[in-house]
Amino acid sequence: MSRRRPTPDATRAPRRRAVAGRNLPAAIVSGVILAVLFLGTLFWNNRLFLAFWAVLITIGLFELDKALRLKGVRPALPVVIGAGLVVLFGTYTHGAAAQAVGLVLLLLGSMAWTLLDVGRGQVVASIGASCLMGLWVPFLASFAVPLLVRPQGEWYVVAAVALTVSGDIGAYGFGNAFGKHKLAPSISPAKSWEGFIGGLAVALLVAGLIVSRLAEFDVALALVFGVGCFLAGTLGDLAESMVKRDLGVKDLGGIVPGHGGIMDRADAVIFALPVAHAVLSAFGR
Repeated sequence: MSRRRPTPDATRAPRRRAVAGRNLPAAIVSGVILAVLFLGTLFWNNRLFLAFWAVLITIGLFELDKALRLKGVRPALPVVIGAGLVVLFGTYTHGAAAQAVGLVLLLLGSMAWTLLDVGRGQVVASIGASCLMGLWVPFLASFAVPLLVRPQGEWYVVAAVALTVSGDIGAYGFGNAFGKHKLAPSISPAKSWEGFIGGLAVALLVAGLIVSRLAEFDVALALVFGVGCFLAGTLGDLAESMVKRDLGVKDLGGIVPGHGGIMDRADAVIFALPVAHAVLSAFGR
């Protein structure tokens, strides 16, 4: 009889697969808090929103810096933060020209910082990591600004984030329920083609039923916007997974309970922002 009794690990295994390693109650609470802060600052005051956005960007850069240093790579973190703030706030005051200035400051500053750091090893890796951090986080995140400064721009930002997040939630739900065919097994084994298709369907549903009624959207624009945000968000998620796998870490941080770090939560969104801007520009918005 004792041989037939299921082991504790066997009885718990299906439940662990169902939640895919997430602490769902903590994830929901922290997600709601982030959403309230995001939406509250967004609709209260543009500069307050940019300040909140700058805090998230800075935390994300600290997370990346910490993970890279575990591999012996030493980015020029102060330079990256400074150039990132120039990119973000400069884009708000001076437009796209500030993005170019910020990138120049990023490259030149990273090289100067390395020159002053006597005895530094892995020079190319450190400069490359600094530029990667600056392009990946503050530069991509700064595309929230061109969305924001449009007429009724708050709704464009909301639409881009909502479509990305709803697609991610749909992919998680459908993948958990029906996932059999791996989307990128060597990078993110939990992702499946079934989840990808389900997430795209959810994003299109939200776009057609809700986003098409916001700001100056129509159905055609909303659907293209939804596809663009979902595809870019999926790429961003996979890109972060690729980096984490290379660095040998599960999460880039732990500041957001149930989600990991800021980068673990914002990876898809910051990839979606420039695509959202490009789609609106292509449609003449």
